Amino acid sequence: MPTGIAGAAGFIGSYLSRYLLAAGHGPIRLFSRTVLPEAAPAGADVLIGDLMSRSDCERFAAGLPVIYYLAHNNTPVDSDVDLPSDALVNLVPMLNLLQAIRERGGKPHIVYFSSGGAIYGPRQERIPYRETDRPSPCSSYGIQKLAAEEYLRLAAQKGELTATVLRVGNAYGTLLSQYRMQGLIGVGINCIVHNQPVRVFGNPNNVRDYVHLEDVSRMAAWAGVPRRPFDIVNVGSGLGHSVLDVLRLIEECHGRPIQVQTDPGQGASLGEWVVLDIQKAREEFGWSPQIDLRSGIERMLTGRGAPDAAPAGRM
Repeated sequence: MPTGIAGAAGFIGSYLSRYLLAAGHGPIRLFSRTVLPEAAPAGADVLIGDLMSRSDCERFAAGLPVIYYLAHNNTPVDSDVDLPSDALVNLVPMLNLLQAIRERGGKPHIVYFSSGGAIYGPRQERIPYRETDRPSPCSSYGIQKLAAEEYLRLAAQKGELTATVLRVGNAYGTLLSQYRMQGLIGVGINCIVHNQPVRVFGNPNNVRDYVHLEDVSRMAAWAGVPRRPFDIVNVGSGLGHSVLDVLRLIEECHGRPIQVQTDPGQGASLGEWVVLDIQKAREEFGWSPQIDLRSGIERMLTGRGAPDAAPAGRM
């Protein structure tokens, strides 16, 4: 079954494309604004274009029954700096694609990568968030994600498409740029590899739900088959780890002390505690995370970050 991935150059999109091809999900059409940082995996067709262009959106969506949407261009830390720009570069591209789908017809299934950390609002009770909890984003990043979810809901109600929204926790599994402002584990381990201090934004006691890219990709593959016109599913570990916990675990796996540089001003508005309830994913998809945090960090430190082979065929 032909599959499209918008945002294929991102760290989740690039991992997902390799995972799906290794699992026998093909052919795959990768859509990116720029040439992919690595050679396109065998079996993938790369379309260079811009989601700001309606004609590019039409070319990308043509003939695709399944589209994974991962295109996003900022982080919760910096999304509030320029609100009009944030909406322009992150929400408008999604609307262009939805408009192209409406005009072309075909009723594709969209798997949208939302945020498990930025959608839900703060609360005093430290109870894992369920999909039915009221969203209350604390950043423009979260607002744009929630708005995209609602546009997908509207399009599904009108019968223009079906959609599964994946509210993903803090994904990790590959090295990320040392200068990136999102992705504590990927950025931190890359800093360690280059003998640089790990930069920490906001309160180091903040707790998040970390989930490995391989587990995320496995869930995404299953979500590629529509079960309802519109659905929302949390994708996480169901466990919380503070930034200090993560740094301590990286240090233990690394086997020697690491340097840390704190920046409490940046990211001061980030929520203190977000852990996801993943019971729905377990019950309805038979999915549960297979890679615990220690094992995932050890994989990265030993260079075992590539997608593992997976059973062919969608579940």
